[in-house]
Amino acid sequence: MRARVIRPYHPSAALTLLAAAAALLSGCTGCESTRELPAGATAPASASPAATPLPPARDLVHLVDELRNCDIEHRGLLFDTGANALLGRFAWQGTVPTGIDAVEHAGSTWARISERQIKLTFLLPSASPIFVSARAVGLASRYATISLDDQLLGTLRFQRDQIRIASTPTTTLPADPGLHTLTIRFSGRLRDGESFADIDWVRVGIPDEDPATYGPPTLRDVVAPAAALSGVPHRSIALRAPGAVRCTFRPSKVTRLRTAVGVLGAGEGDAEIRVLRDGQEPLALHRVHVEGGDKATWTDVELPLAPFEGSLITLELRATAAARGGRILFGDPVLAGSPEPPPPVRAARAVVIVALNGVERPDLPPWSGRPEPHLATLSELATSATTFDHHRGPSTVVSAVIASLLTGLPPPAHTVTDTGARLPARMTTIGAIASDSSIRTGFFTGVPTTFRAFGFGPGWSRVLEHPPTSGEPATTPIDAAAAWISETVRQDAGNRLLAFVHARGGHPPWEVGPKELNALKPADYAGPIEPRRAAQVLARLRNRRRDVLSPDDRDRIRDLFSIALAGQDRALGNLIGTLKAAGLWDETLFIVTGDLASGRSDGTLYAESLDLQEPVLTLPLYVHFPGDLYAGQRISAPTEIIDITRTAVAALGLSFSREPLGKDLAAVASGLQGVERDPQIAALGARYSTRWGNLVLSGRLGVPPFLCDLNVDPTCAFNRREVMPLATLSLFRRTVTFDLSVRAPAAQREPATIDAETAAVLNVWGAQ
Repeated sequence: MRARVIRPYHPSAALTLLAAAAALLSGCTGCESTRELPAGATAPASASPAATPLPPARDLVHLVDELRNCDIEHRGLLFDTGANALLGRFAWQGTVPTGIDAVEHAGSTWARISERQIKLTFLLPSASPIFVSARAVGLASRYATISLDDQLLGTLRFQRDQIRIASTPTTTLPADPGLHTLTIRFSGRLRDGESFADIDWVRVGIPDEDPATYGPPTLRDVVAPAAALSGVPHRSIALRAPGAVRCTFRPSKVTRLRTAVGVLGAGEGDAEIRVLRDGQEPLALHRVHVEGGDKATWTDVELPLAPFEGSLITLELRATAAARGGRILFGDPVLAGSPEPPPPVRAARAVVIVALNGVERPDLPPWSGRPEPHLATLSELATSATTFDHHRGPSTVVSAVIASLLTGLPPPAHTVTDTGARLPARMTTIGAIASDSSIRTGFFTGVPTTFRAFGFGPGWSRVLEHPPTSGEPATTPIDAAAAWISETVRQDAGNRLLAFVHARGGHPPWEVGPKELNALKPADYAGPIEPRRAAQVLARLRNRRRDVLSPDDRDRIRDLFSIALAGQDRALGNLIGTLKAAGLWDETLFIVTGDLASGRSDGTLYAESLDLQEPVLTLPLYVHFPGDLYAGQRISAPTEIIDITRTAVAALGLSFSREPLGKDLAAVASGLQGVERDPQIAALGARYSTRWGNLVLSGRLGVPPFLCDLNVDPTCAFNRREVMPLATLSLFRRTVTFDLSVRAPAAQREPATIDAETAAVLNVWGAQ
């Protein structure tokens, strides 16, 4: 039997016909209408009864592999206790509670519970009466009480050593839509080695009149590894009707959804693909009617998601109808990027990375929005290089940021998570990889927290540490890098090289001559801020938590900062001049970034371990690609520190032995990226700040988070957690999943080795 599909319409009629059909396409309980596509969108669906080759895509996200981060619904929401599907569900906890262990029952993974109570956070999409049921085996517990937001719903009664499905009564009043917390509290007392119960799944059920036996959509049940129609197999998501899978992503202008739709079993079926967004009605993108039986075939569907570019959307694959026993199949559903590769990047003979300490992006071109005559080099880079407008750091600890830049790993993975930690020798850095490939490498730092005492330097051919107590110019690390490049090229013009410079930037102590100091206003200034001891004075003020800086003090700090940064800028100009004189500039990947914003208030000025706020995490990023690729462009796509690592390694034709994290900045600049796989995550101990587009979720694990929408609330004054539940849960689950996938055991953290000399240097730096 042939599948019947809705053909794509002529663009001029697409919006009208979609809007007319919207009311018929809603399959969400309590949702009465769907919205039309954004203005300017063309018909989104492309389908035909015969399978036709689709253009290849460079970037694919397989939705089957993303199911652990998705909601699965069939006659209510299901919590599958197996396969780590509950990560991010335990009431804002960052880990699975210690009293929950995996056990096997008849080949399935269950959860063995020895916690007195467990709490699960979930989203109810619309107001509805509900009930709670679970498939469980009683052990030491005979029953469990069920509460919704601390209101008792009923009791689940277990049978000792026997599998049964227990259920509470249905509520008489509908539960409100939005975020809820389900609490399961077990009865009984535990003896050594005992547990309360084994649980296969928990269901927040929506009452209906369907007499069919409930089939739980566990991950094992939903994934059909090789579902075949007419001899054509697809790895599929298989859904009973009514049922749905909802996954959240942030598409780019080139992202497309591709899948093949069919029905497994006899009879007919209807499928629908929708987009859900907080505060808006569901939007139906496509509907297809399919017929099953012996001659059932696949219907290929391709939907461009360009109308949602840059927005956080929840993509819903819905089985709206199917014959009893049949299932709607979504075969090999993927989010595909551009079929066109970005322009090739010329291989680099030299990679030079400069990280400026203690700079604020609003003080730098082009973000300052004003001429910066004292920053001639950065002004030139702002117009001739590529600048990235949404670059973000992974921590508010300087050594953690630099460790991420050198290893390509987030702080929980490399374990430099606080100011007292060192980078373990077992961590592979870009310097070690390059050195092993006969590339000359140089590491030059003027920031004490990236000295050898903190684990930095091993694996590089040339290492220079410039302490602030040396009496030498603050530009020494940059100047030394320039001299080393000249010498390396002089020795052998064919040498390839990698240089990393951690420059003082705008951080005190500042070097200011007597004439410059006397020219500063006010002329009779007698406050505590003076160039050599400013870092120590500010450190003492931070420790006392006192706001004692006067307007004159602030003006003095600003002027001294500007003088110091101008010197760093001139040294950068000399470094670029050296590369040009050596004939390397056109074959150099040259990157300038920051490590941590200096902060605008007394309590944060040049401090570390700050709250994970956007002004502190936002960093500058200038990139000169070999051959002036993307010269003069400003890129709005989000980037982060580990992207620099991946770009540098790729430019030298090298690779890590492990799967690389991050994105290649050249591919980002091309605009041909696909779906944004993960948000930008910053961490500091139990604190986190996760940004996805304009949305930022922040807080401390174990506490309900704070959601900010920067588009409407740049200062993050209002918590939008309750009004944007889809985004809140998606961001939190992504945060927890990513953290647990990379986090190293706490025992692997190594303390820094601080001797008397290092302590003295840190004191002058204002770090102790």
